[in-house]
Amino acid sequence: MPLPSKVVVTTVPFIDWNTPISSPAYLSALLNNHGVDCIGLDLNIEIYNKIKNDPDRKLYLDFFYHQKIDPRIYRSLSEMLYHYAKKMLEHKPTHIGLSLFTNDSQVFTVWLCNLLKKVAPEVKIIIGGPGLYTLSTKKNISFPESLRSAGLIDHFIVGDVNSNLIAYFEEGVKQPNTNITAQQDAEFHSIVTPNYDYYDFFNYEHKRIPIVDSRGCVQKCEFCDVIEFWKKFQYLSAQNVFSQMQELIKKYNIYRFDFASSISNGNLVEFTKLVEIIAQYNKNKMPNKQIHWNGNFIIRKKGRHTDSLFNDIKDSNGRLVCGVESLSSEARIKLGKNFTNKDLDDHLEQCKSHGVVIDLLMIAAYHTETEEDHADALRWFEAHKDYAGSVITRVQMTQLGILDGTKLSREVDLEKFNNGREAREVHANKLYEKAKQCGFHVDKFW
Repeated sequence: MPLPSKVVVTTVPFIDWNTPISSPAYLSALLNNHGVDCIGLDLNIEIYNKIKNDPDRKLYLDFFYHQKIDPRIYRSLSEMLYHYAKKMLEHKPTHIGLSLFTNDSQVFTVWLCNLLKKVAPEVKIIIGGPGLYTLSTKKNISFPESLRSAGLIDHFIVGDVNSNLIAYFEEGVKQPNTNITAQQDAEFHSIVTPNYDYYDFFNYEHKRIPIVDSRGCVQKCEFCDVIEFWKKFQYLSAQNVFSQMQELIKKYNIYRFDFASSISNGNLVEFTKLVEIIAQYNKNKMPNKQIHWNGNFIIRKKGRHTDSLFNDIKDSNGRLVCGVESLSSEARIKLGKNFTNKDLDDHLEQCKSHGVVIDLLMIAAYHTETEEDHADALRWFEAHKDYAGSVITRVQMTQLGILDGTKLSREVDLEKFNNGREAREVHANKLYEKAKQCGFHVDKFW
């Protein structure tokens, strides 16, 4: 028999994003639909805004990422923790759910749980999300197990939180969760319309609402852990996604959406239907009442994406985020993305001719690239500088890391990988400077 509960779910810093995080909104809607009183908060954005332009930003990041505490920010860190606790406890919850988007949330989670157990020991704490980082086979005990053993949390959920969280409140926890293998629900349950009632949209640089349109990915990139957590690609129908958009527009008067998924066009049939529906909707609306959307987009072989599709992407006000990763065709195909530089050129020309804008995601210096590949990458930006600003509005560059549980972590020659790190960093910095010289707006994350 379900017990009366009041649940608060929130994000945990640090997520370096200035747009809403969808997990608390979805989980609160899901629990509310099953008779559990729940609210969702995105408290990460308050920390993001606090340190965004702070002269001590690097010191804060050293704490979030590495648990290094500089005396200059000790008082401020304490205030952050108490602020977090206060914002959750003011709702008088019986349970607190902490959603860890990445493993970068682990440090703050430990400190926050310590504080919560001291100031509100009667409140049950549940943690979940990809940031539990339970794909690792290198440790005898996982992060969530260590927290539960220390008495800092009461329960953790690995993998598909939806059905497990519902079961927790409907049935209770009969036995400790000893299975830390990520499990995926047979059905895609995230069809509830998310509840953003407790989000303050004025906190964000751009007012956009995330929608989870799919889960998993149809690609098999060796460096990515998404396909390890979600073995099967699952998606919502075009009509379902559009219906959610309509409901959210009516409720919040916001017309801009982010597809909060690894890939928006994984099912090309449904994606084609969706952008056609949005394009038709926009034709009858004033510009300020038209839908706009951003989504991760697979570049496919030449000819797979038609002129009609690109027309509808333009008319639906779509902005594509395209993971290119490497500018070497050979390296890109080997890592799991099945398109060549000729296919990439065709995609850019299609975007140019139809007026579609894109962001490029790149791993600067993939570990299998050669010196010749590095030279070709520098020449690529020179040869494609006409796209800067007009088609490619932003290039996001990262450096390669090895995530536990991925194909890369299982097969990489770690000694060789580590020995090449310095050379990759040198090339990455050269690539960053070259792209800027060629007129591209570049964000680097290292």
